[in-house]
Amino acid sequence: MEGNRYLIFIIVTLSITLISVTIIDLPIASGSSMTSTFPNKGRVNYYVTAAGDSNGMRNGQPMIPVLEICGDGKDNNGNGLVDENCPIDSPSGDKPSVNFDTSKIIRIAVVGDVDSNSGLTTQLDIANQYNVQALILTGDFEYTNGNKVLSDLESHGFTKENVDIVVGNHDTEQDVKAWLNEERTFGQVNFAFSGDRLAFFNIDANTKFDCSSPQFEILKSQIESSNAKYKFAVVHQPFVTVKSDHPPNGEFNCYDPVFRAGGIDGVLQSHNHNYQRFDIDGLLYGVFGTGTHDTGSSMYPIGSDNWNGNSCIKCMTGQNGITIIDLQIDDENSKHFNGWFINMNNKVLDSFQKSNLP
Repeated sequence: MEGNRYLIFIIVTLSITLISVTIIDLPIASGSSMTSTFPNKGRVNYYVTAAGDSNGMRNGQPMIPVLEICGDGKDNNGNGLVDENCPIDSPSGDKPSVNFDTSKIIRIAVVGDVDSNSGLTTQLDIANQYNVQALILTGDFEYTNGNKVLSDLESHGFTKENVDIVVGNHDTEQDVKAWLNEERTFGQVNFAFSGDRLAFFNIDANTKFDCSSPQFEILKSQIESSNAKYKFAVVHQPFVTVKSDHPPNGEFNCYDPVFRAGGIDGVLQSHNHNYQRFDIDGLLYGVFGTGTHDTGSSMYPIGSDNWNGNSCIKCMTGQNGITIIDLQIDDENSKHFNGWFINMNNKVLDSFQKSNLP
């Protein structure tokens, strides 16, 4: 017993000072060390001092854990590495992992009703922190200065090669067409980097788009003929929304059957400046109007808790942020995605996942 000491596991919440301590006694030889990795929390190295060292020192170093915080994109333990030994796959809760395997996951981000201000820069910084590969703007980026918005996107690595923009009621047709390099403001959008694994179908609700419109027929044909693993419909004016400043666009009964028959995995919307997430008979309908044209109490109200009797799973206002979605691509026989709504303080306010997708 003389040669043994007890390992004291000190599980800490660290900023500069020790906040909380949990102690568990386990036998271990003196002078040894043990490493414990807590998934999505951190990597902690615990050191046991030599016998007779009453000052709690080892090789002149205090007995304080070296903590690598997974997911913050920083070298916390000062060893020149970022997020070493952290999980590479995104967990279903907490925050998305900064490091992930791009052969297994495609990571996209969604936000609408943005503006040319520092809030947009913060949202793009968050997207960069989590290594977002593609950005989806669900309309209304030209409230003040659309060119400045596009410049901010490009300075963060979001270009025509990895950004989809659907036209909103505050946007101009020609600018959206120029960005998409298309003759229309609606239709299928693909990114070269994602190949046949991802496709978006933009809907322009600022012009005729009901069941009798040419737009509807073109979109229906494109959705049905696409072989993309994941498919998302993108529209500014929402098919599904709680009571707020703007009502639904009125064409749910026209498009929803097409979405289901064509294997659409989610419908990305905005227009109401708030966050809403619905599951309508297994299909994600979200309102992602959390850009910073309006902030705080100026954002639009949540005036009900449902749309046509379908409960809103998560609805909130007064919180700007960006939604990140991870798409599993490494299994040919299944589809699964995880999502997180992250506010301007980098806090997750909603998380969700969908499995067994069509």
